[in-house]
Amino acid sequence: MTQQAKVAPLARPVVIKLGGRALEAPGALLEFTTALARLSRVSLLVHGGGTEVTQWLERAGIVARFANGLRVTDAPTLEIATAVLAGLANKRLVAALRAHGVDAVGLATLDGGTLVAQPHALANELGAVGQITGSDMSLMETLLAQGRTPVLASIGATAEGALLNINADDAACALAIALRASALVLLSDTPGLKLGGQVVPQLRASELPALFTHPEVQGGMVPKLRSALAALDAGVERVTIASWNGPDTLSSLLEGTGAGIGTTLTSDHASAPTEEAHA
Repeated sequence: MTQQAKVAPLARPVVIKLGGRALEAPGALLEFTTALARLSRVSLLVHGGGTEVTQWLERAGIVARFANGLRVTDAPTLEIATAVLAGLANKRLVAALRAHGVDAVGLATLDGGTLVAQPHALANELGAVGQITGSDMSLMETLLAQGRTPVLASIGATAEGALLNINADDAACALAIALRASALVLLSDTPGLKLGGQVVPQLRASELPALFTHPEVQGGMVPKLRSALAALDAGVERVTIASWNGPDTLSSLLEGTGAGIGTTLTSDHASAPTEEAHA
């Protein structure tokens, strides 16, 4: 039995980004698929798969390289990233979701012109990495109105048809903005933003810019925070950065009852957080 539409077609969806290692713990994938099937709101998933891409690169004798928290994507790396993300990783996730009652539809961000990209401003350094320049939510809105769950791999394309590797956090942010999502959840193997060895439970949008150059904020956390700020500025109510923490993780994060789970980011105009933010 597949997932049925549980809310009005125009309800604001939830956008969930799954990092490649978000559900690696034993039983985590089953817990997530079960939780998603029970979710009372329409949702859209964006997934990465960086660890698996790196493993396939190693098999091919290619050394993975990163700069500014983004994967350096030369031509051979682009081919492997596309095959893994839009192929194996996407279909594995779709199959798992469908097996547990979620009417998942596997696509890439380029399909239906959902996201349009151009080469990144640092393309000379990063290679075939894209930055998002436009969107068309027609296909996504149709699928969501039907009660389906789009599952998007972060592979994009230029208007001229050149494939580009898109940072999954950036893709999730762009989709959340374009769909006027109520919430954006960024799940990975990172439990949240850590400062002084502790996860910061709450932050306001105005506190984020100073963190972009903070010595403890490095690697993939920088694009996560930039994406979060863009989403909040565009009207997304809350963004959460968290790791999977048992079967109640998703409901706790979306209902705001997940005390001690992840970092919740809100706009400066939102209601005061229940826990004091740490600068």
